[in-house]
Amino acid sequence: MRALRRIACLVAICCLGLLLGAQAGCDGPREDGSARLLETARRAFLDSQYLRAETAYEHYLQAYPTGADRLEAWRRLADIALDFRESPDKAATLLEAAVLEFAGDPATTADLLTTAASLRFDRKAYARAAADCRGVVDLAGASDQRRLDCHLLLGRLELAQRNDAQALARYEACRQSDLPRTESARCALAQAELLLRLERFKEAEPLLHEIFATANSAPALRAQAGFALGQLKEASSDKAAAREIYKATRPLHPNPLVVDKRLELLDN
Repeated sequence: MRALRRIACLVAICCLGLLLGAQAGCDGPREDGSARLLETARRAFLDSQYLRAETAYEHYLQAYPTGADRLEAWRRLADIALDFRESPDKAATLLEAAVLEFAGDPATTADLLTTAASLRFDRKAYARAAADCRGVVDLAGASDQRRLDCHLLLGRLELAQRNDAQALARYEACRQSDLPRTESARCALAQAELLLRLERFKEAEPLLHEIFATANSAPALRAQAGFALGQLKEASSDKAAAREIYKATRPLHPNPLVVDKRLELLDN
């Protein structure tokens, strides 16, 4: 009887071992399969075998709903749709679909929506581009850079539809937002440049002065504002003020010879 109990105990231990081995075997191959599939997709993408890469990435998304590299798969599928299939509409749709999956990650959501909005804008799908960008501008946790990108794109959307007043309002909303001054200065410059085109010089001038005087703004941005301000002073026949502004702009300008030309013309 005791011998039978010992045999039964050994059988139970063996069965438990087989069960644990089977479970480990189920997890291991699945993880290995995910890695192999991604390796196939990555190699194919790098080798410009886009159909093979597309198939592998699609398979990965279908087979591994909680996979750690799903964002990569969505992005690569969008890249393939844009660059290989030459379908920006499909690329944007893929990025917007990925947003549903990464809704809990504001930074990723903002990146996906900003890229999708740019693609929609290029296709003149202005309503959809605006919807994507509004989603970024209003998204808590989106990066300052992505929010700025979308503020500027919303302004361009209005200009593309010849809505100058709405574009000015977009730029003003950006300036009044909680973006750092170094970021919102780009919206201020876009607003000033639009005011100049509309010949609303008195409204543009203080904006240009503000950008030009902000020492921690990007030098290229200050140079643009300074050059425009110098031209504005020239147009009002204030050569002395124009000369001083150009001289201060020269060290900031990416092409100082352009500034030198304006100074030369002032001296003639």
